[in-house]
Amino acid sequence: ELLAAQTIAIVFSFQFLGPGFRSLPAENSYCSQSSMFGPRYWDAAYASGRYGKSYEWNQSCDVVMPYVKRLLQQDFGSRVLHVGCGNSALSRMMHDAGYTRVSNVDYSQVVVDIMRRQEPDLTWLQADCTKPGALGEELYDYCIDKGAIDSLFEAGSQSMKERGCAMIAEIHRVLRPGGRYLVVSNGGVGNAELRKRFAHVEEEAIEGYACDLYYKLIMIVVCTKAQ
Repeated sequence: ELLAAQTIAIVFSFQFLGPGFRSLPAENSYCSQSSMFGPRYWDAAYASGRYGKSYEWNQSCDVVMPYVKRLLQQDFGSRVLHVGCGNSALSRMMHDAGYTRVSNVDYSQVVVDIMRRQEPDLTWLQADCTKPGALGEELYDYCIDKGAIDSLFEAGSQSMKERGCAMIAEIHRVLRPGGRYLVVSNGGVGNAELRKRFAHVEEEAIEGYACDLYYKLIMIVVCTKAQ
């Protein structure tokens, strides 16, 4: 019985902390990204108000926005794709900073409908970015991703890794030659696949949300498509 109890405790600790001890902080502890497999989870979560009016993965918008501005510079007329937008305040923050040609895309129709009501002057689209052609035929100058591909690669299964690779391929397809893809990632879990697809990949480590005994390691990854 003691051995069984110890085994249960070990399994619980691994599930909570995750590979590499990449846990969500207490304020973000509804469940790990690795358990989020399909639209039913996301639709139900947003419909129930689980993620409140606004929810931020990995790091706050105040911390992330300077990296977004460094990427976009003063290119206010550029076309920007924001994938896995959820109900993050980053969409509004980019718009208020002058980047008004932003397409905010999410897997969940529920959150897209919510955000259309909350922020009607912004552009909101529903799409499964792992599907070839899902993002249409228009080309974008930049793509912003704050935890989107993480939710696929952190799942740990081969099928979800394949979906992560498919999402990277679809984003690469709709970026213009020389276009750039900014990924705010929990530990850079998709970096190996990004390097296979993009001509140049740079990364920089920053602190993520504080957990009980440590800070999450967040990677700011900038990928450039070949000219």
